[in-house]
Amino acid sequence: MNCSTRVTDTESLRTSILNYKWENGRRYHAYNDGAYWGPNDERQQEAEDLMHEMYRIILDGNLYAAPLGENPQRVLDVGCGTGIWAIEFADEHPSADVLGVDLSPIQPGFVPPNCKFEVDDINQEWTFPDNNFDFVHIRAMTGCIPDWVELHKKAFKALKPGGWVEHVELWGITKSDDGSLKDNSPLKKWVEVFEKIGALTGKGFFYGHKAADFQREAGFENLVERRLKMPLGPWPKDKRLKTWGAWNRQFLLQALEGFSIRGLTELLGWTYDDAQLFLVEMRNELLNPAVHSYGEVTIIYSQKPETTA
Repeated sequence: MNCSTRVTDTESLRTSILNYKWENGRRYHAYNDGAYWGPNDERQQEAEDLMHEMYRIILDGNLYAAPLGENPQRVLDVGCGTGIWAIEFADEHPSADVLGVDLSPIQPGFVPPNCKFEVDDINQEWTFPDNNFDFVHIRAMTGCIPDWVELHKKAFKALKPGGWVEHVELWGITKSDDGSLKDNSPLKKWVEVFEKIGALTGKGFFYGHKAADFQREAGFENLVERRLKMPLGPWPKDKRLKTWGAWNRQFLLQALEGFSIRGLTELLGWTYDDAQLFLVEMRNELLNPAVHSYGEVTIIYSQKPETTA
């Protein structure tokens, strides 16, 4: 292959990655179109960064919960989105090489020298060397993964012996303990809607109760799991939960249309107007102080054995 052919192939790939698709006024990734259901436009990027700050608050200001030690050297951020986690990790660990992988090249151009990003689909075969990373970070991938065990097996293979994987996820099933979330609630309907969307795409949204099993089945040990009640609004009396709920509601209000509109219209066949009406009902319920709803955040980390068969 001559140089001109390589340049042409590179430019063709660049065009295919940046040839974003627009639907209902929202912008979606071009690479492996349909692999991810959410948009990648500025509105959704702002929501992702809100979510990042929310998770830092939940983790008491930290970027992770796993006991990594003082000097992790190679770190992989799976589905890195805007790149904010990878960038902040690189800033806090200047001796580490941090790699973020995502379907969209939406990360900033100015990043720490020890941080880089690649466009790839993590559901495809991983091309990283075996026994390569000290830490694999997975966050906010619900609805994106057809086989969670397989994803964790890939992480297991890519990790060095003794390396850690961490998975943080806000699972979408909403509940209330006082009966304020009624059976005809838009929030409950939203769960039903996403169960249907997950069935159609083969990438379910509600696996929080199985998340620890995925890591165990992949071969990890020394597993620690935390399940935290995550209010959908600042209704709790507990100061900490009130803060979490305020951040969570703000995140959902910002992200709600992006999370929903493509699945409602393209997959379920709703009209745009019907979808927007449903989203108005959702926002009204999120803003109703009489509704004491909550979801669940799962934080799970575990370790690749020091010696493997």
